[in-house]
Amino acid sequence: MEVSQDFSLASKHSASGLRMTSTELTAYAVISFIVVLWCHYKWNRRHFEKLASKMTGPPAYPIIGAGLEFVGTPQQVMERIIKLYDIYGSEPFKVWMGTSLGVTISKPEDVQIVLNSSKALEKDQFYKFFKNTVGEGLFSAPVHKWRRHRRLITPVFNAKLLDQFFPVFNEKNRILTRNLRKELGKTQPFDLWDYISDTTLDIICQTAMGYNLDTQSNNESEFAEALTKASELDSMRIYKPWLHPDIIFSIYGKLTGLHNVYKTLHKLPNQVIKEMKEAYAQKKIENKAKAIDVNDDDKTRLKVFLDTLLELNEAGANFSDEELRDEVVTMMIGGSETSAITLCFCLLLLAIHQEIQDKVYDEIYEVLGDGDQTITIEDTTKLVYLEQCLRETLRLYPIGPMLLRQLQDDVKIFSGDHTLPKGTTCIISPICTHHIPELYPNPWSFNPDNFDAENVSKRHKFSFIAFSGGPRGCLGSKYAMLSMKVLVSTFLRNYSVHTDVKLSDIKLKLDLLMRSANGYPVTIRPRDRRPTYKQNKNCSTVI
Repeated sequence: MEVSQDFSLASKHSASGLRMTSTELTAYAVISFIVVLWCHYKWNRRHFEKLASKMTGPPAYPIIGAGLEFVGTPQQVMERIIKLYDIYGSEPFKVWMGTSLGVTISKPEDVQIVLNSSKALEKDQFYKFFKNTVGEGLFSAPVHKWRRHRRLITPVFNAKLLDQFFPVFNEKNRILTRNLRKELGKTQPFDLWDYISDTTLDIICQTAMGYNLDTQSNNESEFAEALTKASELDSMRIYKPWLHPDIIFSIYGKLTGLHNVYKTLHKLPNQVIKEMKEAYAQKKIENKAKAIDVNDDDKTRLKVFLDTLLELNEAGANFSDEELRDEVVTMMIGGSETSAITLCFCLLLLAIHQEIQDKVYDEIYEVLGDGDQTITIEDTTKLVYLEQCLRETLRLYPIGPMLLRQLQDDVKIFSGDHTLPKGTTCIISPICTHHIPELYPNPWSFNPDNFDAENVSKRHKFSFIAFSGGPRGCLGSKYAMLSMKVLVSTFLRNYSVHTDVKLSDIKLKLDLLMRSANGYPVTIRPRDRRPTYKQNKNCSTVI
């Protein structure tokens, strides 16, 4: 009997020992679920990790990836980016961006494959940081919207439209010339940015919307101030990862009042669009009654970018007011700050290299003479060496040092015979491509001859990607080059530019765009309107 009882008791203890508590069961289920998720995660990432195992790259850590490489001031970040390319060269290398795989692409042959691929048209998620400012214009739009808008807008940027902008180019540059007079006779340098940025903004507002912002005369412009603040706000968001989620950034903006910056920025374009649509509709009614084409009653009025968008709407494009605003704001931002930075760099480089500045001026004198006649679109085609200087400036200091594309399918590149899997972020790097010694000897020196016809013909087409390339390349590159030629030629016809800065003194920083960390300090002197080779000849005769 006792034996039986002992056996029964032992059985109960054994059974209770095998029975799991509800807490243990829950813990087991959670651990099993995590293991399954981890296995699923690793399986889905097997292609990325297989590719990454074949590539070199900066050290990466869980969750943050190689994020520590990009912590610091905008100047320190730019220095680290350049250092990475010095370390790893032009061969593709990996950069873990958090948990996403980025692959840098620098060689022209690989750049061509990626930028021309229909599988690489989608911009990376990084570009969402710009959407509060530019919305979904051509720069940041998802592929489905970009295809439609690009097809409609591309024909707009023709020579006829660009020719109409020259009176605006000339008028705003006359104001620039007048404003610069206050710097004559001063020995202390001034920052070119203070004058050039206002000029390019006035030009783009007039040519995009037909609105005379007149920032050059009015420093209290609400729109100009909002544009600067929006750029700073977007840049701040990039460097503060906790503001990356849209909902967090939205809450932050409302708590700090910074969301009003975007409202102020969009206020002017929204107002102009509304007024122009109303005027366009009223004109259409009046002209219909008179049996006159809506576009024929005012041939003398400047036809601006917004006009062409409204005409496209009339032809069935069906742009919403928000889409009209996004495209106009995209053009205004793309055509003002980017041009201003390039122009400031170019004039600073010409101040450093006086012999090149003399050569540019001689060409300007040969084309335009010593009078005050306004420059035409035909004149700009003859300013060949000036264009070489502008392109060399963009090679040396590309405004967008990195372009990010997210692959929608696998893409194979030449280097290393790598196949980049769907979901990879391709980091196209103008700052690296433009400084490959095999393409550009002494790549950190300023040499406009890099872009003479003979040297250009020897290089791969995608050796120069300052305006990106492929189907999603910059639509406004011709506009930018024309407007910059007019400004530099007008500037140098009236003033010679000088500086104590050396090329090695220029330090770069990266916020939304790449720019000089220490500004663009120069002095100016009145121009003796004779070709420099004649001046030199006269000097030698006197001697």
